[in-house]
Amino acid sequence: MRTAGHIRRIFLLYRIFARRAGLKLLPRLASFAFRRYLLGRRVPLTVMIAVTCRCQCDCAHCSASGLTDNGKELTTDEIKEILADARFIGSPKVGFTGGEPLLRKDIVELTAYASSLGLSVSIDTNGLLLDEKMAGALKDAGISNINVSLDSSDARRHDRLRASPGCYEAAVKGVRACAELDIPCVVSTYLTDAALAEGRLDSLISLARSSGAAAVRALFPIYTGKLGKRRRNLLSDANKKLFFEKYADPGFVYSESPLYDYLEGGVQCTAHKRISVYVGADGGIRSCYVSKASIGNIRDGGLAALLAQSGYFGAGSGPGLDCGAC
Repeated sequence: MRTAGHIRRIFLLYRIFARRAGLKLLPRLASFAFRRYLLGRRVPLTVMIAVTCRCQCDCAHCSASGLTDNGKELTTDEIKEILADARFIGSPKVGFTGGEPLLRKDIVELTAYASSLGLSVSIDTNGLLLDEKMAGALKDAGISNINVSLDSSDARRHDRLRASPGCYEAAVKGVRACAELDIPCVVSTYLTDAALAEGRLDSLISLARSSGAAAVRALFPIYTGKLGKRRRNLLSDANKKLFFEKYADPGFVYSESPLYDYLEGGVQCTAHKRISVYVGADGGIRSCYVSKASIGNIRDGGLAALLAQSGYFGAGSGPGLDCGAC
């Protein structure tokens, strides 16, 4: 059964991240595997880039408000330099996050550039601007997958949590638009004890399936930003275990990443494993989006050079690498 689960996970990874990228992704995957597993260089699989701090929502659980440095937003050329560096160091995948990435007027241009480099490209969005026209433009630009946030299958609850009337309707329409255009779309939500007790995760999974989503990503609460001063956890250890026992499905439902979580049946720290690296909207580099420890700023030397200087690719721990923020 474990082998069958691994096979289903591999197919899920392919459907979401690799299918639309096509054969041009193969050299990047080969480069990543060669450098990380044969040369022992801890090359990040994914470079996450916050392309903006701006957002139309004011989510009750937002972490970006506490993690984004104050500074000038990255320019188009600066982001392209990060994308070129991601390719240079051997990362096969990049993700645009925020804030709300679709507020960037150059988001289609950036997607096309990343795709032209042979990278798998994803976008995290609240869905407000993900209409058929935008989805079509991103498809033509070479987007690999789009992650749409849905906090609840109940429209009023979702809109209230995001302080954005109409957000639910736009998000669901966005998921369906992606399905119509054959763009792998992941419904992204966050788990709480209440959501599990009230069956809200069950109904959200059903909504995702009926809307044509490729998968559901269930994120565990991170106590930073809006949640930074909470004294009670939103999700108990018992319910974290319950998620993996009852809901986690290597073919459709995963937590954070389908590549790592199922290997040992629990959430693993991608910062500790150097699986991904995060670049803030002002160019600040961190081991993950939760960390407040800075590796440097891309404006002071570029992503590739600063990661090398910090010791990121080696076996040791340098400044800002293993932050312990979780």
